[in-house]
Amino acid sequence: MVADSEPLVRPHPSQIKAVAFDCYGTLLDFDERAFAPAVHAFLEEHGIDHVDGDAVWKWWLDAAREHSRSHGRDPEKPLDGPEPPFFPMADTWPRFFEHAFREAGIETPHPHDAFRHLFDLLANAQPYQEVHEVLQALQRAAIPVVVASNADDVHLQPALERTGIDATHVMSSEGLRSYKPRRPFFDAVVARLGLENHEILYVGDNPYADVTGARNAGMLAYWVCRYEHESHKELLKAEPHWTYADLRGLVEVVLGEDS
Repeated sequence: MVADSEPLVRPHPSQIKAVAFDCYGTLLDFDERAFAPAVHAFLEEHGIDHVDGDAVWKWWLDAAREHSRSHGRDPEKPLDGPEPPFFPMADTWPRFFEHAFREAGIETPHPHDAFRHLFDLLANAQPYQEVHEVLQALQRAAIPVVVASNADDVHLQPALERTGIDATHVMSSEGLRSYKPRRPFFDAVVARLGLENHEILYVGDNPYADVTGARNAGMLAYWVCRYEHESHKELLKAEPHWTYADLRGLVEVVLGEDS
């Protein structure tokens, strides 16, 4: 784990040989704030008004945390311990909805329908307005671009294709059999690029999965802090090398140009 007391050295742009991006909340406009409203909209669409989306999502998260604990991963300290067994989202998310619907007293629609609803939203998420501009600048400079996301291929690949996001490599947690912030996820990105850890800049919006995970793996970290939240300070266990409100700062950080 990266110690908070370690001096943070920001390298010269020439030292950055590749940029790896998280997807959701970083490139595509669907972050953790979108899940509860998406569930609420699904319930409304099916005429369910005795419980709201926030409550159902809370029960969903409870099931997810219990799943982690039962398979040897402490959700409060996800970096600790041996690598837990891998389960793709398509296997676990329907079960989490089963628990949430049972707690909420929802008999119809089927929990699998709610799972499919979320996957469809992820597959159809749209890019933030600056994404193509920044990616094109990196590509013109011949900087390899990687998308490395906690995602199943069935929604990640269509989302990137629909939005025209072109990357040198696309790597999902499903393909890597590991989830951020675990070290094997980031090590796989390093191995695919054939570079040193400190030559890769990882860009993401999640303070723990992206920033802390990347720094724990010896990578450079760019935090996309698109909104302020009281949880950020608690989740940010390692300082990012750079913090910006969107991706435009990469033009300066990587290319040494004013954005």
